[in-house]
Amino acid sequence: MSIRPKFLLATALMAALAPAFGEQGPTQIPAARQDFVAAMQRLHQHQPDLPDSAALQAYVIYDYLVAARLRRDLTLMPDERLDAAADGFLQAHVGKPVARAVRKDWLSSLAQRRRWDWFLPRSLDVVDAALVCDRLEARLATKDTQGLAAAALMRWLVPQKPPAECADVFTWLQQQGLLTPALAETRTRAALATDNAKLAREFAADVPLSLRAPLLQWSDLIESSRPVLNVLATHPSLSVEPEALAAGFDKLSRSDGGFALDILPRLLAREGIAPALQDRLRRAAALGAAYSRDSRAVAAFDEIPVAAADSPMLEWRVRAALWNGDYGRALAWIQAMPPALSAQPRWRYWHARAVAATAGAEAAASLFGEIATLRDYYGYLAADRLNQPYNLNVRPSPLDAAAQAALANEPGMVRAHELFDCDMSDEAASEWTTALEGADSRLRVQAAVLASHWGWYAESIATLAQTGEFDDIALRYPRPFLDAVNQAAKLAQLPQDWILAVMRQESLFRKDAVSRADARGLMQMMPATAVAVARRWHLSLPGREALFDPTSAVPLGAVYLRELLDRYREQLALGLAAYNGGPASIGRWLPGAPMDADVWIENIPYNETRGYVQHILEHIIAFASVRGAETPRLAVLLPQVEPPLPAL
Repeated sequence: MSIRPKFLLATALMAALAPAFGEQGPTQIPAARQDFVAAMQRLHQHQPDLPDSAALQAYVIYDYLVAARLRRDLTLMPDERLDAAADGFLQAHVGKPVARAVRKDWLSSLAQRRRWDWFLPRSLDVVDAALVCDRLEARLATKDTQGLAAAALMRWLVPQKPPAECADVFTWLQQQGLLTPALAETRTRAALATDNAKLAREFAADVPLSLRAPLLQWSDLIESSRPVLNVLATHPSLSVEPEALAAGFDKLSRSDGGFALDILPRLLAREGIAPALQDRLRRAAALGAAYSRDSRAVAAFDEIPVAAADSPMLEWRVRAALWNGDYGRALAWIQAMPPALSAQPRWRYWHARAVAATAGAEAAASLFGEIATLRDYYGYLAADRLNQPYNLNVRPSPLDAAAQAALANEPGMVRAHELFDCDMSDEAASEWTTALEGADSRLRVQAAVLASHWGWYAESIATLAQTGEFDDIALRYPRPFLDAVNQAAKLAQLPQDWILAVMRQESLFRKDAVSRADARGLMQMMPATAVAVARRWHLSLPGREALFDPTSAVPLGAVYLRELLDRYREQLALGLAAYNGGPASIGRWLPGAPMDADVWIENIPYNETRGYVQHILEHIIAFASVRGAETPRLAVLLPQVEPPLPAL
């Protein structure tokens, strides 16, 4: 079940929660909400249910408590009575967000109990991988085999680890003689095409030995590219499939660009290397050299025919030229970009920079001026070059109080508001999305204003972005959790705007945010990192749930950023990059001599980290504007990036 432990924190917040809009009166809502949170907390702690009060049963999101109990009971004591209750609940809530998790769990329970009579007519549109397999098994068990083989083969060929629920139907395919060697090879190649070497080896077990060797070699090239490619370069008579060679070399280039360049001539000298494959290898080697800031990258890009160029190559060859200070080459390569690419603010800025470096500041002034009014990182850099003020193009959104009031009283919006106030953000977002289906941009902007009034900043900002409304800076840059931010700013000796900027980029002010890597809370701290930082700063050791508490999460994230800034001699660009990409990466990215920060940032090899640094710098400027303060200049925030200090 997905009943989050944040219910343990919710009861303490009850007194601070504002009344919601809805059918109940303002005096009833807080009591009903408190009963709801307490009931969900008991459920989460595996305590017996208590009788529900009349106020609770009338509560606008009471159905979510009913749904949570159904899902719990389906894991504990499923029977026909519970099946009837689940079926009745789903029929009463057709198409509503509250029914989605109940339906999935009930179908899974029916499948586990092999209640195919209930399962089959209710699973026609399932897309969940396990439920798709359950449906295939149900058809097999009920002898509904018309077209079953084709459907099962389609699932068998998917290059993903199959759910356990597919085992019986896959065994049936095998017994029918339908899993041919050719299909087994196709399946394995599909896994290899996704660079999933481990899965490919599992699939290769079904491939005859006579066909297996090249597939296993391909798998080895993905997992251990350097030694395998070294063998192939040393022994040119050894056979290798072109796609396998390309996949392995691409992997090597990304992990060890220097060695990839070293070994490239020997691989190109192998017999039978088609011109198209040679171009692919050269492209991979050049990109790998650029990612690793190898001085040979510019020459490597020169070896690639224009016909083999694509957008990543066109961009990275310019970055390599910038890193190596070759502004003449950078200018020529920018001018050779297709118009759709060269018209981006990024390349318009670097075009101007290259002109300034080759023809002088006066020649570049008009080029900088064309983008200096943009509200983005490159616009600010251009404005600095001209000593012009930044133009944030602030335009408040038009307010429509009547539209907001009408929205606030829509049943789906009432539920979304209450769910958000009960720390059920995922469920609240589902209700919000459903309630706004079909709404035009004008109404969505009013909804964004409404969400901001509720303190639901993540949804407010996301909704504005969906409408293309970016000019309402005050709405897009709220300043929540200021008590925690102030505490953190004093502790870490950092400007409040820097902390807010990191918070906005990391979590969009969602205190319950959890990443795929299990980074948690407003500042997206990994639990182990948070504990280590707390020890170093003599702070209370945070439990995993404490990172959802702003009073714990914000100071920990701030002092961690302070540590990184201390480590990199107050260089903000490096500290931010390390916060996102990790200190180990920064050590590999440092230049050998002082370098302009804009050049260094442009050459960050991780797209996510490069964008992260640039966006946070934009956020810092926006937060200063919202406060009415003088906006900081990137020219000041971004001094030259220094090389690493010599080892003592």
